Amino acid sequence: MQKWQEVSQLFDWMKQHGKVSAASYTSFITLMGKGHQTRIALDLYCNLEDEHIKSNVFVCNSMLKCLISNGRVETAFKLFEQMKEGGLNPDIVTYSTLLAGRVKARHGYSKACKLMEDFKGTGLKFDSVMYGSLLALCASHNLDEEAETYFQQMKNEGLPANEFHYSSLLNAYAAKGKHEKAEKLIDDMKSAGLVPNKVVLTSLLKVYARSGLFEKAGELLAELDVSGQALDEMPYCLMMDGLAKAGKIHDAQKIFDEMKAKGIRSDGYSYSTMISTYSKIGNIEEVKRLEEELENIKGKYDLVVMNTLLNAYSRGRDMEYVMRTLKKMDKFKICPDRQTFSILISYFCKEKLYDLAQRTLEDMQVRGHRLTEELCSSVITGLGESGRAEEAFKLYNQLKSNRHTLSKVLHEKILNILVSGRMLKEAYTVMKDVLYIALSRYIEQGKKRELIHLLKWMKNQRYELASSTLNSVLKKLRESGQSDVAEMLSHEFTSSGKQVMTL
Repeated sequence: MQKWQEVSQLFDWMKQHGKVSAASYTSFITLMGKGHQTRIALDLYCNLEDEHIKSNVFVCNSMLKCLISNGRVETAFKLFEQMKEGGLNPDIVTYSTLLAGRVKARHGYSKACKLMEDFKGTGLKFDSVMYGSLLALCASHNLDEEAETYFQQMKNEGLPANEFHYSSLLNAYAAKGKHEKAEKLIDDMKSAGLVPNKVVLTSLLKVYARSGLFEKAGELLAELDVSGQALDEMPYCLMMDGLAKAGKIHDAQKIFDEMKAKGIRSDGYSYSTMISTYSKIGNIEEVKRLEEELENIKGKYDLVVMNTLLNAYSRGRDMEYVMRTLKKMDKFKICPDRQTFSILISYFCKEKLYDLAQRTLEDMQVRGHRLTEELCSSVITGLGESGRAEEAFKLYNQLKSNRHTLSKVLHEKILNILVSGRMLKEAYTVMKDVLYIALSRYIEQGKKRELIHLLKWMKNQRYELASSTLNSVLKKLRESGQSDVAEMLSHEFTSSGKQVMTL
């Protein structure tokens, strides 16, 4: 029996005997998060009847951290809104936890800005941890100027910068190759009485490697080695990655061999770097050799390595090794993440294996990941091209039901698929959706001129607004302060002659 199962049994006994409290719920949810049992934790929280415990800030924070640390970021943000409605008063830890969830998310910074607006309305004050999360967020999205602004703001507020803050700003500089600013920051750090530690120096090495300053990067790597601060693979990985991206694959391999010769233990990142490097130049045999070497050394894999291998074999269109890698994930009980699903769906579509692509989408949803247009678009296109318009339309509707704002390109794509498949009734429905979305978008963006042009075009084409749609549009117009357009629409937008289409 696994440890989380024993903890679960103990907690069930505590509930049956009335020995639970907010503290015990917090501890249990935290342990479930560490054991990757998010479903158990989420079911427990959602079924909590004691509103005082359910809105307890420590319980809520542990639940949010459980979800975010296991990749369920969107679920966490949705639950956060429900928590506030249920009486949660978020604290600084709540917001720091949520910010951490946006660090690696796509469009994470823009979404984090919305969260910050919510934070400012609480009256809470930024602390060094919050600034640290913001700096890490900026660094992960290559936003060096924004990172600089937050760093300076933190100093202006009298909050001392620590090694983590300096390291994050250095990482932000690395993305743009701003080595001069990085060196100035190191001088600033020393002037503040701080000694650059291993983390900071490794970040500086990253700046040099990304800037193509391999001589400086090599000198710094040697310094780290002599001082006993290069005992893990990360500094070597950064050097190898920079060299590989500059096309210096032989030099990257040389660093890799030196690392192994020194007996530096690998957690798989260095192998992932070289596997990715060789897959990009089409050397799949070297990828297979590295995989075998890694398995002989470690005897196991992690998600990063598995995703790298899947990507390599998918790029090389090697179905046997793609399926072999998936079996290894099952063998080692490695749970796929969104990147895993993205790699597989892209590969299956490339191979025109649309049934497998659809099953992968279904599995992704079962595991708590939401559908996105980016993932579904290629499947919809493939289904349409293979004459399976009905299935394409079903997937399109699934995306709509998830409250996605779909792009104009996808609307046009599904419309063409439906017309080609002679599903004219469904095409008619999509056309209505597209026109209504266009109306709503122009209203929200205050594009009065474009809105009037569209309304006149619809009238000339003898489209008639259904009363429910008309009322909805009029309401949006008045709420957005465009009463003049609302009055014009109310009095003048009527159909003349035979009605062609009701929107």
